[in-house]
Amino acid sequence: MYGAATPGGAFCLPPCPRFPHGEHMHPIDWNESLHIGVATIDEQHGRLTDTINALLLAYMQGQEREVLAGIINELHDYAHTHFATEESLMRRFDGQYSELTIHLQQHTMFFTRIVDFLLEYVGDPQGELTPEVLDFLTDWWKTHVTGIDARFGKFLNQQGIQ
Repeated sequence: MYGAATPGGAFCLPPCPRFPHGEHMHPIDWNESLHIGVATIDEQHGRLTDTINALLLAYMQGQEREVLAGIINELHDYAHTHFATEESLMRRFDGQYSELTIHLQQHTMFFTRIVDFLLEYVGDPQGELTPEVLDFLTDWWKTHVTGIDARFGKFLNQQGIQ
């Protein structure tokens, strides 16, 4: 994980240029409870979580726009790789995986609502990256992994995929 965390899980980076009054952003604590039981996907989830946490940390530290842009581009590129892996597995069991449509919709939403906004920030020198956007990103990711991805993991385990 990137950065030091307080016992409550918040990044502890005083002094923080973006939060002079001691506010914190909470990284995603990647641990066994978030694993879905499919090694390839768990590894990819861990890498995406590290990338999201790196973005939070860079933002909190007041890093230059170029640093944030590099992390955002990495998140975009690796999310495509990860979703392609999941979607390939979903289609392998087409007709058997009951949440195929909604799962694909969630992946599309991730790009249209979150990543596209982040890429817009990268391309617009006047664009603002806000704590609210980053909170939405972390909340969406945790909800997705612990919800539909966890159910997908159980489905794959029932098909003999670990």
